[in-house]
Amino acid sequence: MRQFTAILIAGAVLLTAGGAAAGEFVISQKKKRFTPKQIEAKLGDTVLFVNDDRYAYNLFSDTPGFEFDVRKQMPGDQHRLTLEKRGKFKIRCVIHPRMKMTVNVK
Repeated sequence: MRQFTAILIAGAVLLTAGGAAAGEFVISQKKKRFTPKQIEAKLGDTVLFVNDDRYAYNLFSDTPGFEFDVRKQMPGDQHRLTLEKRGKFKIRCVIHPRMKMTVNVK
């Protein structure tokens, strides 16, 4: 019985020591805009960009230290971005220059 209790306690410690699991934000691209336009995230969270439109998109960030370029994202395509650095950066679309969103990683 003592061994069983020790195993239960060890399991509980491991579960709480691991901290909160990373979260995922889903960003819709439709009608030439991002929804939502801004997110507050934590280090390790992911952002899933979903093209919910009939138009192609091309996501990118040119914020120093956060640069990326998804290239052409066709209708129905998805792209997952893992947030590996703290800071604030902007995401835009090459094809639709008025499309903008901000990600703040704490």
